[in-house]
Amino acid sequence: MKRGRLEIINEILSVCRRPEKKTHIIYKCGLTYQVLQKYLKYLIPCGLLSSFEKNGKGFFQVTEKGKEFLRRYENLKKLL
Repeated sequence: MKRGRLEIINEILSVCRRPEKKTHIIYKCGLTYQVLQKYLKYLIPCGLLSSFEKNGKGFFQVTEKGKEFLRRYENLKKLL
């Protein structure tokens, strides 16, 4: 079954509750590099995800706004 945009966003943000590298996000969410890039270009400017470097490697982590999205998404799933 094909996942929707909100489901993919939920998965990415859930995986990034702890700092994660792109490769780990790709494997854990079952995405291609190109698809992940598209979502990162959307999630970071929206303030749902932040990026930072540590020891020369790029990491991504959910923001407070992203955590709020996750809470609301879970409530919506319970409603439906």
